[in-house]
Order: sequence, then structure tokens, then C-alpha cells
Amino acid sequence: MKMMKKGLALAGTGALALWACTMQEVVRDTEGPDTRTDAAGVGTCDGPYPNYWQDPKFTSTGMWMGQDVSNQPPPGWTGPVFRLSQQYPAQLPAPQPADEGWRAVNPFDPKLSQAERTAAAEAYTWAVMRYLQAGNVDNGANGGDVSKDWTLCNNPVRSWVHIPFQTYDPSSGREFMHGLTREAPVTFTLKPGGQQLKTTVWAVGFYNPRAAYALGTVWKPDGQARLPARDMAFPEGAVIGKLLFTTATPEQIPNLENMPQWQANISAPSYCACTPAPGDGGSSSTCSFQEISQQCPRSPGTVTLLQFDIAVRDDRSPTGWAYGTFVADGIQKASEPNPWNRISPLGLMWGNDTPPADSLALDYPVDPRQNGFAQEVVFWDVADRWNAHSNGGHLGCNGRLNGPADNARSSCLSCHMTASVPDKTRTVPPIFDLSSTTGQCLPAPGGPTTDAVYFATTQCSQPFQGGSVVPGPQYASGRKEWISTDFSLQVSISMVQWLEWQADQVDEATGPRVMQGLLPAR
Repeated sequence: MKMMKKGLALAGTGALALWACTMQEVVRDTEGPDTRTDAAGVGTCDGPYPNYWQDPKFTSTGMWMGQDVSNQPPPGWTGPVFRLSQQYPAQLPAPQPADEGWRAVNPFDPKLSQAERTAAAEAYTWAVMRYLQAGNVDNGANGGDVSKDWTLCNNPVRSWVHIPFQTYDPSSGREFMHGLTREAPVTFTLKPGGQQLKTTVWAVGFYNPRAAYALGTVWKPDGQARLPARDMAFPEGAVIGKLLFTTATPEQIPNLENMPQWQANISAPSYCACTPAPGDGGSSSTCSFQEISQQCPRSPGTVTLLQFDIAVRDDRSPTGWAYGTFVADGIQKASEPNPWNRISPLGLMWGNDTPPADSLALDYPVDPRQNGFAQEVVFWDVADRWNAHSNGGHLGCNGRLNGPADNARSSCLSCHMTASVPDKTRTVPPIFDLSSTTGQCLPAPGGPTTDAVYFATTQCSQPFQGGSVVPGPQYASGRKEWISTDFSLQVSISMVQWLEWQADQVDEATGPRVMQGLLPAR
């Protein structure tokens, strides 16, 4: 993907030379019928892809071959059943500036003072949140049942979609009630006393119409995926939201009080880990899909809203993206009538504040709490409220933005810029390097080389550059650079699982299935 440099005249801020991703790589092919509708919400949940792991509609395909079934609605079930919103527009929808309130503020302007940047970042994040909630939270916002919110299929305002094929891996595949996928194990250190609390994060993401168009370049209405051969690009104005729920309880972490709760069909709250059976030559290194289904069965449990991530393709940003994180703030926001607004922004970032050559990310910038960042805003009072009860307000490396569900040695953009198309070994770049001696975000004599890779400020649609730290890909085409999925780890995850399914139909149709590819993980 060639990058195109633009000068944009920004009202009230002067002109800035900023990057924008061209759309030449997301021109849709026209082979085969395309009957999709672009109408807001209506009919978006009919399509060819599985709704959740062990969806009975796909039993006949052998997709769940040999597995113990624990993720289907039981007989007589009257609760929610997740439907994948999977109608991707055939043409790129026009922007709707009147609805996109974040365009009225510009936190990316380097001329802003810290106070001005902070105010602009807060206005920006809440404008995106209002856009995300429109038509998606009417039940809870009006005093109704929050379990009926975020269904997407019935949104009367605009079409939102999910991403397909986060369903094949038994460990992480979507559960059947709300379509949550299992993410990272998170251990909280509780205060006072230092008790270690092991929890699991379960999450679901959704994409606005312009983002949905980009997904449709990969996921076709004939039920097939066409992996990009060149760097993928989301169009300007694409918006992505992600709900992250925790198995921790309000009794354990008071910040979770008064937050929305869902019933979800989950595995062990403390994060189930499968133990492979011994093989002929000793213990196997990987559980089969059947073993995972047996050792990590699903059952109904309660999860509580922990974090809400947002991402916006914005040409005013020096990277082309803005990533934000809200966190549960149920005590501070107890009087808020809309339960989905009992959150507070933890921060907004649009670059990694890349350390100078041969410098450590842990030492740069100097004292960001006092001096601020150049390419992000952190709301320290929100982090402090979390840290009063646990280490959940940890942020990322040297205070860069990362939420309580994320790794303290990384950052939002550090993780997401690695997002790539899997190669022929079904491998993608690791999202962080946690080597004990040279990994990222370590004190001297840590790894400036590793920091230079993981805290680079990468532009939208630019391939991840691993240098000497991350091996290059093995694409069948012979391409030496990673093919970018434009900061979307969910696209990478879905592609790995799709390739696993394709390979299993050919190579392992009669044998045990194991995850041979590498799934990006938080």
C-alpha cells in the first residue's frame, strides 16, 4: 500500500500535513451474486457464517467433529441467542458528517496545550461513544433489560456488523448468548492485602458501515474468505467498538459496582487451561480440539462490563487511527441513568510517542504524568480510581494507554499495529515481546532495539516492521513484508481460524484437530 501525504485545512487549527490511507486496495471484486442490503440494521443477521462456536447449523459440515457439545442453547431455552450481523455493504457508504460528532474536535493538533488536548480528547471519546450507542442500547438506556442491548440486527439508526469466524477455535470461540469470545487471563492484585485474583476477559466487537465495507473485501456473501494479497485499508470514518467483560465481581473490585452484567456461556472464570494427553513419545504439547471441548466446557455465568475500546480511522491523526479506552467507573457514575455510560475515558492515543534511537520506552517521555504526551492523553484521575482498589489502573509502558484487560508493557497502538495477514504457516507477528532480558519496556540494560520495533509510530495500512526482533513472514507469494490488516487484530484472528478450518478439511478430516496457527493474543 502506497501512502499518500495530504495537507488538510482544519477549522480553527491551521493546516497540518497528515497521512491518509488510500482506498485502492479495497476495491471489491464483483464475481458472484451480491444480495446484501445496506439498510440500517434490518436483515443484517442473515448470512453464511457460523453465529458461534458449535452453532448447530454447521454440524453437518463436520466443523465440530468429535467435540463434546456445551455451547448450544439447551432444550426449552428462552434466553438470548447470539446472531452474527454479517451483511457487508457492496459499495462504500458515504460519510455522514452530521452524525459524526468527533469531527468537530481535533485532539491531534500539535499546537494544543496539554489542557486543550485533554479537553479535546474527552470530547472526542464521548462523541464516538454516543455514535456507538445510537440504536444499540435503547433497552438499558430506557430502564429496560441490558441483555437485549448490542444485538446489532435490529438497529434502526445505522448498520453495524460483527466479524465472522471467531468461532472455530474451541478455547476462544464465541459463546452462544452474546457472541463473546474469550480473551486474556488477567490477574488482579487486590487492595488492601495483595490478594491475587485470577479472572478471564470475554469480549465482542462491532463495526460501522464504512468499516463493514472493508471487512466485506475479505468475507464474501458466498461464505468464502479471500485473504488480501496486498495491504488492507479501512476507509476514513471507519469506527470500531469493543465491549470487554470480566469474570471478576463487584464484591472483588468495587469499580465494577452498578455496571451492566450479562449472562454468558463461558468456561472457567479463572481461565481454563487444557492439559494434553500423553502421546506415544511422552506428553503432547498441544491439546486437540476434542480435548479442549472436554476439559474446558462452557456453562452459564455472570460477566461484568470492565472496559470499552474504541477505534476511529481519522485522517487528521498522524497514524490515521485514534484508539481510546473507557473503563468501568460504577461508584463515581452511580447516579448515571444509562448503565452503559457508567464508564469513564482512560485515554485516547494516536501515536506511540516513539523513543529516540537507542533510548528506552520506559524512560521516554520523561514524567508523562507531569509533562504529558505528544501523541496521546491519559486521564490520570480515572487510573487512580482503579488503582485505589487494585492494580487495574496500570496503563501501558511508561503510562502509555492500555486498559485493565491489557498488558502493562505494551500500549493500544503497539499491539494493534502488528495486525497482519497470516502466512502459509498460519502465523502472524507476536503482539509483544516479553523476553526477560531484551523484551519491550524494560529498564536498562533492556532492549532499545525491541522498543524501537514495538513502539514505532506506524501509519495506517503500513506493514509491521519487525526488524531483527520479529522473523519475517513465509507467504506463498514470496512477499518478504507482513501484509497489513490495518491495525485490526480481529481480522487477523478470524483469518487464522478460517485457514485452520480450510486445512482441517483437507489434512485432518479423519484425525484429531489441533490449532497449528498462531492466534494474536492480548
